[in-house]
Amino acid sequence: MDWGKLIENKIREAQDAGEFDRLPKTGQITGDDESSVPEDMRLAVHMLKSQGFAPDWIEQDKALRQLLTEVRHNVVRSWLWYRARMEQTTTAADRIAAEDDWKRARERFEKAIAQLNKDVFNHNLRVPSIQLQRLPLRLSEEYHSLGIRV
Repeated sequence: MDWGKLIENKIREAQDAGEFDRLPKTGQITGDDESSVPEDMRLAVHMLKSQGFAPDWIEQDKALRQLLTEVRHNVVRSWLWYRARMEQTTTAADRIAAEDDWKRARERFEKAIAQLNKDVFNHNLRVPSIQLQRLPLRLSEEYHSLGIRV
């Protein structure tokens, strides 16, 4: 078992679930250790930090996590609505309409994940360190983690 990957995945899952969003001073750089910041960026980071701002890539990461949370929420809501509708539906026409609605919801979700992956790629180009890069999203893992069967 690769413990490093396991730990990284657990941290990433917690980030994606927004569990770090409610921490004090979220989005702000704290502490005086700027050793992970490239030398040519340290003055800019120091100035941003002293004014209570975060570098653009931190704000972008926060926006990506927020958007992912919204996209996940929307598809789960559609999935629950679809399942409830299928349990209550008795006519073939209603079942077909429910299937069509669920298909459109999945298409929206998959399109949003594709766009998020493009945004993640662009984000990864901007972060100052490879350790701060985000992993691309995988549809099968997203569906599985949300408890959605496709």
